[in-house]
Amino acid sequence: MAYVGLYGGLIFAFFGWYFGRRAAIKNNALDEVHRYIWSKARSTSWFCTLAAIYIMLMLGASGIQIEMMPALSILLAVLLSSWGISGAFYSIRMTSEPLQSHSNPKLHLKLSLYFGLFILLIFTIISIVTGDWKFLLAAIPPFLLNLAITFIIVRRTSVK
Repeated sequence: MAYVGLYGGLIFAFFGWYFGRRAAIKNNALDEVHRYIWSKARSTSWFCTLAAIYIMLMLGASGIQIEMMPALSILLAVLLSSWGISGAFYSIRMTSEPLQSHSNPKLHLKLSLYFGLFILLIFTIISIVTGDWKFLLAAIPPFLLNLAITFIIVRRTSVK
């Protein structure tokens, strides 16, 4: 049954890539900006993957053993998700007009709070599923980092 997911995912990914490229060629979307955005996204995803490798090496050095298949799955998930997220981020940042929300710090604050609540929700679900409350403690650093970045952005937009 594991092979169905493994090879089925590969087949669906190939068809998605193929038909996505055909649609992009039809809309003349494969230009220099597209290549630059996705090469930058690929570079960013490799930095995230290197960070994940380093974290896994630190876990291994501290005595926490991870088997090969889960470790490779984690690394693949980090690589692909960071590639997609950074590609979407760079695409939005480089191809759209500047957002009008830069002059509205309340909108930044609302979006950041929603994102912070999403982080807490994800870690709460993980802690309920695993039965380990310590996952909620792991949600504190990303939530605080989100708040810090938000208040810096709000302060910068309020000053301008």
